[in-house]
Amino acid sequence: MKELNLKKLVEDLRNFKPLIRKSSISELMQIVKTDSLEDAGFIRIGRRVIVLSCDGIMEWIVKKFPRAAGYYSVLANVQDVVCKGGRPVGFLYVISSPSVEKRKKIAEGIKEGLEKFDIKFLKAHTHPDTSYHSIDGMCVGLAKKVLRSNTAESGDHLLLAVDLKGTFTKGRILNAFESTSQRTNEEIRRQIEGMAKVAERELASAAKDVSAPGIVGTTAMLCEYSRVGALIDLKKIPIPPGMDLREWLLTYPSTCYVLSTKKPEECSRTLSKYGLHTAVIGRIIPEKKVVLKSGKRWEIFMDLNKESIFGFRK
Repeated sequence: MKELNLKKLVEDLRNFKPLIRKSSISELMQIVKTDSLEDAGFIRIGRRVIVLSCDGIMEWIVKKFPRAAGYYSVLANVQDVVCKGGRPVGFLYVISSPSVEKRKKIAEGIKEGLEKFDIKFLKAHTHPDTSYHSIDGMCVGLAKKVLRSNTAESGDHLLLAVDLKGTFTKGRILNAFESTSQRTNEEIRRQIEGMAKVAERELASAAKDVSAPGIVGTTAMLCEYSRVGALIDLKKIPIPPGMDLREWLLTYPSTCYVLSTKKPEECSRTLSKYGLHTAVIGRIIPEKKVVLKSGKRWEIFMDLNKESIFGFRK
């Protein structure tokens, strides 16, 4: 087996466009007076917590794959709600495109997503006279307790929960591993319920949805927001059949969460029971560095004392 070139892997992950584009997040935070870097917002009303996510799809994807863009608009927003411990209930969207054909394809993808995740259509708006193509969605969910993204603590175990049954597609900017189309509605509801149970039973300190920046990039985002670091053992990361590690780390998995937990066995047992593959892939460390380890070799992926994924000045 060819030996992993750890330095080259770190270089590829650091130059990964879906991670680099996160640096624009800080630009507007001071203007709107927020310090939140959560996957989804939440507000408690009585005994319930309303969980709200909003997200958009890259324009090149909307232009080239409008139906897939509609589906992923639902998927991305749903997973942002799920990683908080929320149960998705409804979806809203804005379609912008001068093309009737593209608008219809986007809507078809959204309809497929609503059916797959068994959530209600709530409201929509259409811009038919724009010079661009976009789909922006918002998911509403309900939770009893919420998993935050800024509460990972030194000494916690780093747990990955993922669906490894899916289809891999190699892309121009990022790869995609789509597992939801392989699952029934019941299986998907069970996976969602597993994350809700983890939140309600307080089995994790923090959680984040693994999205376009991939497993390492998402872990680094969790660490920066929690003001900690992480040691990731690359050999412990579960990989779908037929893929190699580098390919997998540069992939957007449709169902994948990274959790920080003091109860790895119980947390893993709960998520496995509800249909997710789990593995402890490292630990949260007090030094604000994200370190990748492979056997006896290691490399610093990012020094969060000096660098910021979100574009904050150090």
